[in-house]
Amino acid sequence: MAVQAGGATASLPIRAMAPGGVTGPKRRRLRVAHGRSGLMMTSPFLALFAVFFAGPLIYSIVLSLRSPLTGAYSGLLNYRSAFSNASFWSAIVRMGYFGLIQVTVMIGLAIVLALLLDSPYCRGRKVFALVYFLPYAVPGVIAAIMWGFLLEPDLDSALGLPHSLGLTSGPIQPLSYRLVLYAIMLIVTWEWTGYNMTILLTSLTNVPHQVLEAAKVDGASELSIATRIKLPLVRRTIIFTVVLSIIGTLQLFNEPVILNEIATTGNSLTPNQIIYNTAFVFGNEQLAAAQSVILAAVTIVATVAFYGLVRRRMNPLAAPRATRAVAK
Repeated sequence: MAVQAGGATASLPIRAMAPGGVTGPKRRRLRVAHGRSGLMMTSPFLALFAVFFAGPLIYSIVLSLRSPLTGAYSGLLNYRSAFSNASFWSAIVRMGYFGLIQVTVMIGLAIVLALLLDSPYCRGRKVFALVYFLPYAVPGVIAAIMWGFLLEPDLDSALGLPHSLGLTSGPIQPLSYRLVLYAIMLIVTWEWTGYNMTILLTSLTNVPHQVLEAAKVDGASELSIATRIKLPLVRRTIIFTVVLSIIGTLQLFNEPVILNEIATTGNSLTPNQIIYNTAFVFGNEQLAAAQSVILAAVTIVATVAFYGLVRRRMNPLAAPRATRAVAK
C-alpha cells in the first residue's frame, strides 16, 4: 500500500486479513477452539460407543480366539466349529425367511398408517398416532407373555372356532413348533409397526407444502399425491426403517425365549438363542463369542447388501419433476 505524505511516497506493510476482518493467527485460534468444542460435544457419544460397542466387540474377538478348555490361543478353531454348526446356520436362514415376510408386512402397514394420518381427511390425528405407538411402549418381555396367553387355545376360544366348524381336526395351535415362527411375526409386527409409523409420519410432515399445493393445482388426487409425491420424498426414511428392521430381525431374542417358557417351542429358533445357550447353558463362552462375531458380520453384510441394492435403484429426485403428478 502506497501512502503519499509531503510529496514522498511510503510503503506500509499490509497484514493479511481474513474475511470478516479476522487475521490469520486469530483465525487459527478460532479453528482450534471450534475443534475443541466439537470434541467436547461428541466425547459423551465416543465414550458410550467405546464402552458399549467397541470394547465388547474387541473383547469378543479376543475371546473367540482362545480355547474353551485351556484358555490359550487357539486361532480360528472356534470359528471352524461355528461354521460347521448346522443348527446355527439354520437359525440364520430362518431369520432371513422371518425378515422377508415380517419386515415387508410391518413396513407396508407403517407406510399405510402414516399416509392415512398425514391425509387432510384424517380427524383426531394425535389420538390415533398415540394409539398406534402404544404397543412400542410395552416392554418386549411383557408383550411376549401377553401374546403367549392370548395364543393359547385353552384361553382363547376363537382358536377353536375352525374345529367347531369342521375345518380342522383340532383347535389351532399357534405356539406349536410348526406355527410359532408366524406367531412371533405377529407379536413383533404388533410391537414395532407404530414405532416405524411414527418415524415415517415425522418425515411426511417435513414434505414442503409448496410441492403439495402445486400438485393440487395441477389436479392431482390425494391418492396420486401420496403415491407419486409423498412416498418418493420419504424414500430415504423408508430405507432407514428397513435397515433398522433387518438388524432387529437378526437380533431377535426376547419373544422366542419367553414363548419357549410358555409352550416349549424350541430353544434354537434364532441365532441369539443358540449363542445364549452355548455360553450360559453349555458354558462354552469362546464358541459363543465366535458365533457372535459371525452374526455381527452377517448383519453388516445383509445391511450393506440391502443398501447397495436400493441405492442402485434410486434416482435423484428433482423438485420440478415431483410436482408433475398425474391426476387420476
